[in-house]
Amino acid sequence: MGARRLSTAALALGAVLLGSTAAMAASAKVERFCKNDYLQFCPSYEVGSAGLRSCMRQAGRRLSPRCIDALRDSGEIPRNRRK
Repeated sequence: MGARRLSTAALALGAVLLGSTAAMAASAKVERFCKNDYLQFCPSYEVGSAGLRSCMRQAGRRLSPRCIDALRDSGEIPRNRRK
């Protein structure tokens, strides 16, 4: 996958995980810290799909701590959720 396509996919992943274009500012953090998790756990899912969101949720605690923190900061997962 080319660097440009990967970057576009990661940005779209952030938007999908956040579920709102209004949250695009927070998506940069999600993109930065969750890109490798996406590539490790869910690369076969199309960016923007319900399957991708489900896959990332199923990965759950296997996600990196930095990705979990970014998702928590973005409001995607509750603050009181344990790592």
